[in-house]
Parts: sequence; C-alpha cells; structure tokens
Amino acid sequence: MSNDRTLGGLALLASLGLLIFGWGLVAPFAYEPVGPRAFPLLTAALIGICGLMLVLRPGPDEAPNAPGVNVGIVSISAVLLAYAFFFQPLGFVLSTALMCVAVARIFGATWMQAGLTGVALSVGSFLLFDRLLDVVLPAGLLSGVI
Repeated sequence: MSNDRTLGGLALLASLGLLIFGWGLVAPFAYEPVGPRAFPLLTAALIGICGLMLVLRPGPDEAPNAPGVNVGIVSISAVLLAYAFFFQPLGFVLSTALMCVAVARIFGATWMQAGLTGVALSVGSFLLFDRLLDVVLPAGLLSGVI
C-alpha cells in the first residue's frame, strides 16, 4: 500500500470523525443563517474528497520512509494530541511552551534551544492574540499571573 493510500484512508477516517462530531452541533437559537455545524461539515467534506482522491488515484510509488522517520511522525502526533488535551487545564502559555519544547527536541534541538524557543513562542503568541487581537485564551494554571 502506498503512502498516498494510507494518508487517504486516514483522511477518510478523520472526515468521518468530523462528520459525526459536526452533525451533533446545534445552536438552541442563532442570529446567523449559518449555524455552528456548517464549518465542521464543510471541513469534513473537503477532507473526505481529498482522502477519496488519494485512495482512488494515488501518486507514483515512493521509497518507504527511512528508519526512524515513522517514530518522529508518531511522536509529533502524540505531542499534538497531548497539546489539545492539556490546552484548557494548563492554559495557553504553559501548554504551548511544553508543546514547542517537545517538538523542538524531536527535531533535534538542545534543551536550551528548545526551552528558549518554547517560552518565546508561547509568550509572544499569547501577547499577540490576547493583548493585541483581543482573542480570549485560557490562562489555566497562570490565571492569577497573566
């Protein structure tokens, strides 16, 4: 099975999950003609179409991934799932800093580089979104500090 077909199958599974999740989104009352379910359903449709195209018409076969590459892919995926899980309880700044440190380490950064990058990106992003753009982000454990 080619990488394209594998990715296409995963995309179809993701679109099915989005479809199931999005179908249950119903607003009790809405001021807009488009309710909360439109975006997940549209996203599910687009991902499903792309996944179906990859399954039915994959590109040319490529060499298999080099040893160790799949470990990196699974590691990054696990970090992103953990980020989504800890986003609310830890807050934006802490969860983003930890995620950036983990991703930087996976890509080979030193602890110093990863730590500085994680703190700079999380604090900088928080200041940009929260202070400049007025996007409310969860404070989490730092609720009394920030």
